[in-house]
Amino acid sequence: MTDKFLWGSATASYQCEGGWDADGKGLGEWDVFSHESPLNINGATGDVSADFYHRYKEDIDMMKASGQNTYRFSISWARIIPNGVGEVNDAGIDYYNRVIDYCLKNDIEPNVTLFHYDLPNVLALKGGWENRDIVDAFEKYAEVCFKSFGDRVKLWVTINELRYYSYCSNIVGNYPPNEKQNFQRYFTVIYHEVLASSRAIAVYRKLNLDGQIGIAHDSCNVDVNVDTQEPDKVRLLAENFYNNLILDTSILGKLPGSLILQLREYDIDTSFMKFEDCLVFEKGTIDFLGLNVYNRYYVTDPVVERKTEVFHNNKGAGSSMKEGIRIKNWFETSFDLTTQRNLWGREIYPKCMYDTLFDIKNKYGDIPVYITENGHGCYETPDENGYVVDDERIDMMQSYIDYMLKAKADGCNVKGYYAWSTMDLYSWVNGYEKRYGFVRIDFDDKELPRYPKKSYYWFKKLIEENPYG
Repeated sequence: MTDKFLWGSATASYQCEGGWDADGKGLGEWDVFSHESPLNINGATGDVSADFYHRYKEDIDMMKASGQNTYRFSISWARIIPNGVGEVNDAGIDYYNRVIDYCLKNDIEPNVTLFHYDLPNVLALKGGWENRDIVDAFEKYAEVCFKSFGDRVKLWVTINELRYYSYCSNIVGNYPPNEKQNFQRYFTVIYHEVLASSRAIAVYRKLNLDGQIGIAHDSCNVDVNVDTQEPDKVRLLAENFYNNLILDTSILGKLPGSLILQLREYDIDTSFMKFEDCLVFEKGTIDFLGLNVYNRYYVTDPVVERKTEVFHNNKGAGSSMKEGIRIKNWFETSFDLTTQRNLWGREIYPKCMYDTLFDIKNKYGDIPVYITENGHGCYETPDENGYVVDDERIDMMQSYIDYMLKAKADGCNVKGYYAWSTMDLYSWVNGYEKRYGFVRIDFDDKELPRYPKKSYYWFKKLIEENPYG
């Protein structure tokens, strides 16, 4: 790995690979959810998706042609260890070896994530991340990956979006196991994710591998409405909900004491936090922080008489709901009517890129940061040649990148940028209508032809003009 600025794009295993039962792969919880759950509102599955499993060379060639020098992807745990624990699937190891080797052949730095929402179903049936046993299972899975790929992979992410994964699984309830407003499980899952990440990092260091390892955390800028009556209290409660359990523990190696008091005050059982874990956190701090930057958390005082409520739009243009949450006695989302929103109700606020990077710098110092995701989902209509003029995506992403480059120029230690996503892919419960890719895939054609969009060429030019970030 060099000190060059990394410009690339990102995908996740279940969302792009397909080959859901190929070559000894075990069932993942999303395989079961997409096949069986009535909560799979679009009826779509990742069984084939972009078929990256069979088409990886074509897709990596397209990355290379656009000037990208890095690719962030995740490994399917069930493809490596079909039951989550126990026997290793050599065919899965062989597959990722081929992907990694082809990246390197094309001078593309692989940035590999061990867990991106894609849990082996055997472990999901045992409670998933709520069950502390998963920490041991993840440590052993990570060790297999480090030993198999660590001689060539120099950038590792243990877990993607620890907070958002738990949020969708346990608060919104749109991801399996589809718990709703289960705050006990929300914090338990995040704690076990952080613990598992720290344990995996300790294994990585014990193996004396010469790369770097971190986590990917979703948008973390807490912005308090100026009309808030108790701004300091609201900020602390929101930071503890969104960020501190993950960032303090992963970067500083210690649990945030104010969070423990907050949980106990609101009758959340903290017995899942064990004293002996403190040493694990101290030894398992990250080398870099990945940030998936999409939006800020704009918050204010909660309306006292109103109950906890979650606002989440999975219907796109079919709903006018704005994304947010109200947590009784803690805080609630404040809605800025002057800012634009995407069709799924999420605020588009480019300045959050700059604010997030400086929040990290001001709180945690000069830790290296990669923007591990940033992108824009929208509906798209191709012309008769399959070409998509996605000016909306270009304008949005350019504004975020401008703020990233400004933060870098102003002293933030930004090392790279990954667009979400490399190509169109399965967008979880949103199915295939919600498009993020630089490359259009015609999912109605069984040949899955690829068509570079206008944004593909825009990104190529941007890289050429900003090779050093």
